[in-house]
Amino acid sequence: MGIGVIIKPSAWLYAENRIDKIDELFMGWAVGILGEKDGFFEVVTHYGYKGYLETSTLRCCTCSKLRERDSSGQSIVIKRAFVDVMIEPTVRSKVLQTLSKGSFLSLLPEESKGYRRVRLSDGQEGYIPCISYQYRMENDAYLYAKEPKDFFLKQKNTIGRSKRTIRELLAASAKNYLGTQYRWAGKSGEGIDCSGLTFMCYLMNGILIYRDAELKKEYPVREISLEQIDVGDLLYFPKHIAMYIGNHRYIHATANERSFGCVINSLSKQDFDYRQDLAESILMAGSIFT
Repeated sequence: MGIGVIIKPSAWLYAENRIDKIDELFMGWAVGILGEKDGFFEVVTHYGYKGYLETSTLRCCTCSKLRERDSSGQSIVIKRAFVDVMIEPTVRSKVLQTLSKGSFLSLLPEESKGYRRVRLSDGQEGYIPCISYQYRMENDAYLYAKEPKDFFLKQKNTIGRSKRTIRELLAASAKNYLGTQYRWAGKSGEGIDCSGLTFMCYLMNGILIYRDAELKKEYPVREISLEQIDVGDLLYFPKHIAMYIGNHRYIHATANERSFGCVINSLSKQDFDYRQDLAESILMAGSIFT
C-alpha cells in the first residue's frame, strides 16, 4: 500500500461513483493508496474510512516518513476554526494559505512575537499564531501498523487525562462549532454534517471513532443504555448522530430547515428547544467509556 498526504487546504473524499461526496480531509492528513484510475486514487484514511480522492490533492510519501512525523513530537493540529499561514510573523504579512481546524502541520524551531514557524505538507513554510495550534494527540499508525485489525479498539489515553476531563473537553469542542452551517460530508467551520461534528470533536481530543452515524464493532464506541448517558457520549437516531452535553441537552449538526446548522436541542418536552421528532426516534446511546 502506498502512502499519500493531502497538500490542499481541504479535499473531498468521494464515493465509488466519483460524484457523491462522503467526507472531507484537510491539509496534512495521510491516506493509504489502494489503487489509481481515471484521475482518482482509491484510498483509506488514517481512521479507516475508504473512498476516492482526486490525484492532484495528494503528494506521495513513505511509511518511514509517516513514522518519523508521528514520533517527532513536532506534529501539530490547528485548533481555531481557521488560521492564516503568513509569510512573515506579523499580521501585515502576505497570507500564504488559510487552513481549517484539524489541519496537520509540522513545527519548526523559530518563534517570534507570538508566531511560530511551521512547514505545510506541500513543503511551504510560514508563520501561525502560537495560540492557534495544539500538539496532535492521535497518529497515523493505522496506515503502517503490521496488524491493523482491532487498531482503533486499542487506542489509549496516553496523556494522563481523567475520564471526566475528556468528557468536558469533548463537549467544549462541540460547542466551538455552534452556528456553523450544515454541509453534507463537511467537517470544517465552513460547513459540517452530523457525524463530521462528532468525529472532529473526538479527533481533536486524540480519539478516532467511526466517521458515520452508526456503531461499528471495529471502533471504540459501544452501546449503553439511555440511563447511563453522560457528557460526551453519543446519541444515535436513524441516519443521524448527536453528542450529549448534560442536563437533557445534546448538540448536533442538523439539516432541519428551522436551524440548518450546529445547534443545541433538548430531550425535555418542557424546553423551548425540544425536538419531538428526534426525542422520539432515538435508537441507542454510545460511549467510549465502557
